[in-house]
Amino acid sequence: MQTASYRHYSGNSAEDYERYFVPAIGGPVSVELLRAAALRQGERVLDVGCGTGIVARQAAVGVGVTGAVTGLDVANDMIAVARAQPPLPGASIVWRQGDATSLPFADGSFDVALCQMSLMFVEDRVGAIREMHRVLSDHGRVVVSTPGLIQPTFELMEQAIVDHISPSLAGFVRMVFSMHDPAILEALLRDGGFVDVESTVYTATLDLPPPAEFLWQYINLTPMARFVVESPRAAQDAMEAQVVETWQPHMRGGRTPVDQPMVLVTGARP
Repeated sequence: MQTASYRHYSGNSAEDYERYFVPAIGGPVSVELLRAAALRQGERVLDVGCGTGIVARQAAVGVGVTGAVTGLDVANDMIAVARAQPPLPGASIVWRQGDATSLPFADGSFDVALCQMSLMFVEDRVGAIREMHRVLSDHGRVVVSTPGLIQPTFELMEQAIVDHISPSLAGFVRMVFSMHDPAILEALLRDGGFVDVESTVYTATLDLPPPAEFLWQYINLTPMARFVVESPRAAQDAMEAQVVETWQPHMRGGRTPVDQPMVLVTGARP
């Protein structure tokens, strides 16, 4: 095996999220979300489920020094890493720890609410959408993105985890892709009070590292990490070997390009 250095990121998941996930996935996916948001100078933006802040930092550039951006995440470690990143030119950013289903802001506090690749992890999605509606001003805009249908590379990774670690872990991978139906997202926004709701499915081209490297990066960013680490070393080796073998047809020049469908839904507060 050639991946001993990728096995143990425990205790540093937020730092690893910024180091690995953001360049490979979070950054490429954010381009279309921000384009759809069409941010204007001076606007007040809320980034719900901001993680380590890739969307919030780009939004700060979009609204300029006369605007304002707030990034909110339920995880304190994500907020800590977000605060530690160098700012980009533009609006100052306020980082807040908080729950998407109980936003700690007054009614009408923002002009735009953004939510990239986090709504699928919220148990009360209806409540989260209603809260975004509440904190938006009249005619405020919302833009939500979630991953579309799971692609073969991720299915193969899931299968290796199931085959060698535990079938019960399949849910962690599938949860990421659990909101792939645009109609479900549209209904959530409409039921939450938004109008002019529209959806689109676009393709984000992801440049993932070699399979073993990505496998361990991914595992250590999820709740699966402790279960995998506690499994026998032989099981971990077999899981890794299966991913390496089954990903070979999908690799190009030592990397793993993935054309991942993304669902993007927009709406407006009346």
